[in-house]
Amino acid sequence: MRSAPENKQEKIKGFQQAAEEFEAMFASSLLRSSREAGGGGWLGGETSGGSDGIVEFAEQSIAKAMAHKGALGIAKTLTNSLHR
Repeated sequence: MRSAPENKQEKIKGFQQAAEEFEAMFASSLLRSSREAGGGGWLGGETSGGSDGIVEFAEQSIAKAMAHKGALGIAKTLTNSLHR
């Protein structure tokens, strides 16, 4: 049987991971909206149907890296609110 502090630490770690995933989804949405508002690709050119999947994958990868580093601070803010 697990002790209460260990179980609490696991819950906090799970919450932190969920908050980071939320931040990544939000960042991905911002990147996608920015690209779509520009009317083209990241480099100012038109995108082809074949490159759309690659661009989306790149956006998701960048968003995950941003969230992991806490670029937007969303996950940190949510996690800090848990400790109040």
